[in-house]
Amino acid sequence: MENKAKLYAGAVPVFLALAWSIWGPNVGQYLPPMSTGLTNEVPNDTSNLKGHMERFGEQAQKYENLITLDYFPDPEVFYRDYVRKSVPLVVKGALKHWPAVQKWKNEDYLREKFGEDFFNVHWRNVSDEHHPAYIDMTMEDFLDTYRKEKIYMDSTVSPEMAEDLTFPGFVACEGMLKMLKQVAIFFNSGWSSTDIHLDVTETIFAQVTGGRHWILTTPRDGKYLYTDEFAPHNGISPVNQETVDLIKFPDVSKIVIYNITLEAGDIIYIPEGWFHQARTKGGAPNIAIAVFINFLLCMWECPDSDDAEYVENCIKLREQKPTELECNFRMEDLTVREVLDKYSYLVPPGMVQWNKKEELTPVLLKSGYNMPMLGLGLGGTSQENADRAIRHALKIGYRLFDTDPEGESEAVLGSILAQNPYRKREEIFVIVKVHPKDLGKYATKSSIERSMKRLKTDYIDLVLIKAPSCDTRGFECEADENRGTWQESWEALEELNRTGTVRSIGVSNFKISQIKELLKKAKAPLSVLQARFDLMKRNTKLRKFCDKHEIRFMAHSVLGFKLTEDGYSGESPLFNIEMVKTAARKYRTSPATVLLRYAMDRNVTVVPKSTNPLHISLNKHAFYIGVDSDPSYMEDMEELFPHVN
Repeated sequence: MENKAKLYAGAVPVFLALAWSIWGPNVGQYLPPMSTGLTNEVPNDTSNLKGHMERFGEQAQKYENLITLDYFPDPEVFYRDYVRKSVPLVVKGALKHWPAVQKWKNEDYLREKFGEDFFNVHWRNVSDEHHPAYIDMTMEDFLDTYRKEKIYMDSTVSPEMAEDLTFPGFVACEGMLKMLKQVAIFFNSGWSSTDIHLDVTETIFAQVTGGRHWILTTPRDGKYLYTDEFAPHNGISPVNQETVDLIKFPDVSKIVIYNITLEAGDIIYIPEGWFHQARTKGGAPNIAIAVFINFLLCMWECPDSDDAEYVENCIKLREQKPTELECNFRMEDLTVREVLDKYSYLVPPGMVQWNKKEELTPVLLKSGYNMPMLGLGLGGTSQENADRAIRHALKIGYRLFDTDPEGESEAVLGSILAQNPYRKREEIFVIVKVHPKDLGKYATKSSIERSMKRLKTDYIDLVLIKAPSCDTRGFECEADENRGTWQESWEALEELNRTGTVRSIGVSNFKISQIKELLKKAKAPLSVLQARFDLMKRNTKLRKFCDKHEIRFMAHSVLGFKLTEDGYSGESPLFNIEMVKTAARKYRTSPATVLLRYAMDRNVTVVPKSTNPLHISLNKHAFYIGVDSDPSYMEDMEELFPHVN
């Protein structure tokens, strides 16, 4: 409903709005005769245009009422008279007995009962209105954020939430369960207003807290919504629901409008193909539950044809469905969780699935240890910011942390891991750096001992020599500071590696000539090289050298912030490249996430720095944006700067 086109992990969304300009079964008053065409004339005077530049619905010349009951019809009646005939239905007050209606308006209850459950959340601040970005959040983090940021939860309910729900009476039998697609939650602070769109499932929408105002229009009126001509993606009208421009879209005034407002405990059934627009009311928290049913699926089952044939094909398809619903037993007294656990064999494979915390795929280092492909950079982070960032990252599945001995991140990470709220120490991969001022055998060992003390650990997963000397660009040492050599530091790391104090060792900001020298003398494997990598500085020759010698290449400055040293100012210029922004819209994510995926597709480990929980969640999304189905965007990016290597 509030999410229309989800490209997530390469999966087809539950209620993807697809192109469907005209369609509808023969249901009498609900389907007026089809007109012959659209208006081409543009009026010069707008004073007589009813509802011009006003909200959608104000333009209509005719309004109709939806069928409204105060009780649930039997499942057999609902199927025969509403689903099979494509007739919307409203049932008022029928769900006030739900525990959710009574309890979910209390945020303390939500936090205590569902705080650690994971949900899919949309964030509209990083993309345009038609392409919100997707992130994973716990309920606790969502509650901490949703009143301050323009985010909304659009997700499968968690198993714990399903214990507070029962299936509405008119779908509580096995015939409906066999068509079940998803049970979803929609949750925001009361700000949302959906596009004018259609869904490709039968939708049963229950208001739990707050309210929603709905506007529905028949499938055959879809042609007045211009979905074929201008839609940003199929099934969504280009007409702005907040300010309808009747000069640009004059035929909107021909639509017959069906209005209804739902309060807590009310429910609406919207047949597949009916266009609708919903606006929340009542403030925070505004929560609704949707049950999606795969009944007609005309989008997939009807052959391509012209509009008139398409309408007739969909009508015939609906008429071919069984006239009676199989309803040998009912489930009104069971919670949704009990139903899905007890009768899971009835639900079509791959349909209703509980959300799980996704693990980040590791890579095998030459040392024999696994290192995650994506982690969190903590360099230069203050104590307060590091604490918030680390705790959130651990919650959502991060296991790789790139620390900085010059900042406060080591001590913060050590304290959190000692408390062990989310992960055991052996499940976390910690990177420690040796600054050039600590080069030399004794100084390097002392530096690592200090890091281990701050981290409260008896071993380090990976230690990197941060730079080969104090003369390396970006590094400075005071005149009285130690001036040892990287060769001496490498010997120290090898000794610590033999004792198990340091499990893997590597270097950062080294040139190929220096790496060749190291490899000639190395007694322990060089596992990782960290160097600059971004869209405009790809270090192709260095990466090929690493691949040849089985050295893991890890990027720093992957989002392009290092470009400020090259004369750019402000935020990374890579975020504003049109192809990057286009890919972000296509994959429903942020430009930063696209750049991370670009690097990962080139076998580069990434550890972007962030202290914003939303950004940290978005960065993780780089694993799941589904580029495998269309890698051309990533490949084409390299052609933007063909001279770069």
